[in-house]
Amino acid sequence: MSISKTQMDLDVKNLGLEPDIFAKILELYRDNHYAHLTGIKIVAIGQGKFTAEMVVEKSNLNVVGTLHGGATATLIDVCMGMACFTKGVTVVTGNINISYLSPGRASNKILAVGQVIRSGKTVYFTEASLEDEKGQIIAKGTGTFFYKGNLLSE
Repeated sequence: MSISKTQMDLDVKNLGLEPDIFAKILELYRDNHYAHLTGIKIVAIGQGKFTAEMVVEKSNLNVVGTLHGGATATLIDVCMGMACFTKGVTVVTGNINISYLSPGRASNKILAVGQVIRSGKTVYFTEASLEDEKGQIIAKGTGTFFYKGNLLSE
């Protein structure tokens, strides 16, 4: 799936993030091929917060016809990690914990919000929540991310 620079820039809301950081996150996300395989699209980016959505397609389903746990984990990981990027840093995942609360169904639009809940010099603590268009909570996650470098010098 290929998303053009213009299309992505117009579709994503900047909720007060510095323009240089916003542009760099979009640039890096365009190269996140694995996230694109799952159909994850950025909705909005703000300070310490990253919102994305995914329509549950056939390719995201498990053998019983609900949203695959791996697709859920990917969406949670992407939102929490990218929330860290809004702090002007790049990070790698140290640990994620996920509670699967209800099944995502085919054709559901899943809204995911990841946010930084505490940041230090080298460790970032995050949380994420996924819900469907009816407000049903699909999953919640927490994560620990480790500092890798400065976002604008990557």
